[in-house]
Amino acid sequence: MKFLNFLFLAALISCDKKPETFNQKSIEENCFQIVKVGKETPKKQYLEPSKEDIIKNFPKHIHFVTNEHKNSFENVLKHNEIEIKKQQEYLKTNEYKIYFKKFYEELPEFEYLARNREFALAKNKYGLWLIEKSGNQKAKPYFLGLTQNAFVNYDFNAPNFTFLSENAVHLSGSIVKVTRLSSFPILPKYEVIKDDVEFSIPLDEIKKDSDQDGYNDLFEQFIGLNPTQKDSDDDGLNDFEDANPRYASVSSKFSAMYEAIVDETSPKTHYSFTEVLTDCDYFNQINPKNRKFLFYNTEEQIPIKEDVLDHFFSVKYSKISENKFYPNTYDIDYADQKGSGNISAEFINEKWKISKKTNLYFGV
Repeated sequence: MKFLNFLFLAALISCDKKPETFNQKSIEENCFQIVKVGKETPKKQYLEPSKEDIIKNFPKHIHFVTNEHKNSFENVLKHNEIEIKKQQEYLKTNEYKIYFKKFYEELPEFEYLARNREFALAKNKYGLWLIEKSGNQKAKPYFLGLTQNAFVNYDFNAPNFTFLSENAVHLSGSIVKVTRLSSFPILPKYEVIKDDVEFSIPLDEIKKDSDQDGYNDLFEQFIGLNPTQKDSDDDGLNDFEDANPRYASVSSKFSAMYEAIVDETSPKTHYSFTEVLTDCDYFNQINPKNRKFLFYNTEEQIPIKEDVLDHFFSVKYSKISENKFYPNTYDIDYADQKGSGNISAEFINEKWKISKKTNLYFGV
């Protein structure tokens, strides 16, 4: 997204309980293309939140007060766009790597915005983080838990900008209703609810890690892990080390197929995942070796706007179809931000051979 308003995954899913296997449908029905009249569950409709709903459900750990000085939100948008372009150029320089050296060397997966002694303000695809690096201790990231309704001004390059004082993180911005998400080349659209506010988040709230698993509570709530249980899926692995922390891995023929399809080699990250929306147990029970995954099913998904769905679950997979012409061969259609295509999986000598065909590309 172009601006510093970020989606709140916890708003898209019910995160107060562990994901469960579906009882109303068999694994075959959830994973394979089976035509049965009257078996499909009607799609829930998205319900537009009111301004009152947004204020009522605004995260309780974020305090806000309205500033007396008023600045046009349109001017703020223009300012943010200019500053973000400057930031993208700054990221390419040695000056950036030197200024944030002690943070960047340990955690290059983040984009750093500002520094304040042993703390840095940073971001990744989920939003803003506070990174603490004190003495010889390892750098420790804490997610701030800002929702998509907290629009943060891009003030990080201002001469006297400071984000940390009085044991709290302070950021200026607005409370907004997002009416359209960013999708290149279209910018997001907003409806302002409260303009010119100062957000403050107490350090005690930010740093709270109830189960001591390495993720702060705000991040675990955000992605749907249990903040009071360090092994959310009871598979014997600490959430921080688990490459599939929401579901216990189960070895099977078709989970191995999905591993061969999606577990591509990628840089190891602890604070960024690949999100997948699926009802198929074979898929969500994979044991990935190369990347970290978060699986969500449609039963725990709250009805949401399609652009939100597209933004977080950018790659979509169909159910499995048995190939009528080739034995032990299965087909899966997929669509991502670049286009759509077909995946063919052939089971030969107890191993999967995967081939991928792209049918259409969009954009640039």
